[in-house]
Amino acid sequence: MAMNEELFLALNAVYLRKMGSVEAICECSGLEGNAVQVLLGQALSDGLVIDLDGEFVLDDAGRRAVLEFYEAAYSHLRAGGEVIEWYGQFEILNTQFLKLISEWQTSGGEKRVLTQLLRVVEKQVAAIHRLEHVIPRYRTYAHRFTSAMDRVDLGDVGHVTNPLADSIHNIWFEFHEDILAVVGKPRDTVEG
Repeated sequence: MAMNEELFLALNAVYLRKMGSVEAICECSGLEGNAVQVLLGQALSDGLVIDLDGEFVLDDAGRRAVLEFYEAAYSHLRAGGEVIEWYGQFEILNTQFLKLISEWQTSGGEKRVLTQLLRVVEKQVAAIHRLEHVIPRYRTYAHRFTSAMDRVDLGDVGHVTNPLADSIHNIWFEFHEDILAVVGKPRDTVEG
């Protein structure tokens, strides 16, 4: 099966999460459950994913297909210009985020740290909105960040770092992995 945008969204969700249920793939990709189930069925029969009792992981062919899609869709953005400049600004914000998320985890949930952390995430959401005209699928990240922050504002601090929730921490790291693939930087060449 040829890779199209919808299949890429589903497989990219698995790529970014490393493993995911249909629900997690929907959350990450912005696709509806029925569409994800059909896409995963096709990907299974094509040898792109492995079903580990309802949790999906990419096979080597699936990982290659995702990275080849990134190359085909985004290589023209890598020579410089708006996206590369945006990425440089993101890495400054990423440094702040990493410092604050670490401080949040070691502070025992100090309110001052949470306030600073949420400000950084709000800046990230605004920055994503500035990039949406180039990469429209990034709207999903902005929506996910906003939903997680809303839950935190309602007192559910599990949505800050809970590895089993669509937490701010998880979304941030998925986004970071995504933008690295867009700009063509292997993860091991970047700190954080």
